[in-house]
Amino acid sequence: MTKKFFAAAFALAALPGIAIPGIAIPGIAIAHGSMKPQHGGQVQMQGETLVELVSTPKGVDVYLTEEDEPVMAANYTAKLTQTAGTAKTEAKLVPAGANKLSAAGFKPAKGAKLVVALVDKSGAKIFASFQAN
Repeated sequence: MTKKFFAAAFALAALPGIAIPGIAIPGIAIAHGSMKPQHGGQVQMQGETLVELVSTPKGVDVYLTEEDEPVMAANYTAKLTQTAGTAKTEAKLVPAGANKLSAAGFKPAKGAKLVVALVDKSGAKIFASFQAN
């Protein structure tokens, strides 16, 4: 292939929305999986992990997925921290299903900042922030 072809390919790849198969462009992130809430909650993508926070009448549930596949909740220790004004409240999130963690009885305060902190068995940390409705 000629130098002109590669120059044209890279010029096109630099335009937003243009992708050329087989050519990776540094600095351009492509989403893996859906960002649509699967359980009616709020979602945040942190690295490869999608964190969905769902407030229910029974408390707060957190669902974990990567590329639309469930991530085993039992592989994490987790907590939920709420900051409402100057008050800070914490609750332990415990595995409650394949990819579900729960804080039973936790009631988010309207407008509060909620932070989900996850630590996997290797010590890697994931943080996802939400605002309570």
